[in-house]
Amino acid sequence: MIKHSVPEHHLVHIGDMTVSFALLEAAIQILVWYLIGERQSIGQIITAELSFKSLRALAISLYLERNGEDSDYPTLKAFMKKAATFEDRRNQITHSIWAAGKDSQSITRIKTTAKVKNGLQFQFKDVQVKDLANFVSDIEQLAEDIQIFWIHLLENGKLVSNHISI
Repeated sequence: MIKHSVPEHHLVHIGDMTVSFALLEAAIQILVWYLIGERQSIGQIITAELSFKSLRALAISLYLERNGEDSDYPTLKAFMKKAATFEDRRNQITHSIWAAGKDSQSITRIKTTAKVKNGLQFQFKDVQVKDLANFVSDIEQLAEDIQIFWIHLLENGKLVSNHISI
């Protein structure tokens, strides 16, 4: 049986990243459900099969349609930009080959590319366990910030609260 060389204390954070990213996606979905202004099930139908990129675009588009470029729009735009950056980083972590690192606190990310311009290339990057833990914290913080944001919008009458139960 083939066994990877990634230590358990790294795997815990990679798993936490996966679960926390789903929490971030849910926070954006709930914002979209409120922006749609229909029953929760309608919002769920619309968002269930969307890619994360499409979900972010839908949140921005619906917000602009409902509220325009008001004083809260830059905050939403910044959140969605940060979410896009986090998605890219999550994808790098998820879709990489991992090997032992230079010490017990690091693992090595191996990325293989074969582009027209440069041909076959290998990229190696050491990732510290604390970097993974910090990234998870950043994801969780953004999910919380988005939740606080949609609560703020609700309190200020910028969202419709039709039959949403969280």
